[in-house]
Amino acid sequence: MEDQTERREEAAFRAPDQRGGDGQVVKTATKARQGLSSGRIVTILAVGLVLVIIGFAASYMTSV
Repeated sequence: MEDQTERREEAAFRAPDQRGGDGQVVKTATKARQGLSSGRIVTILAVGLVLVIIGFAASYMTSV
């Protein structure tokens, strides 16, 4: 379930680019990075990293 902050960030990311005074395209930091970094993504990456570390530790312990 998405919270209000994620919905607002998603809407801002999908909005068209704006133009500056001299006609140049002005992008937000999120658009310049080409993605959103929500809490779910960070959680999935952290859990994956922990599982890989546990896997390496188990592999090392069984080989020693």
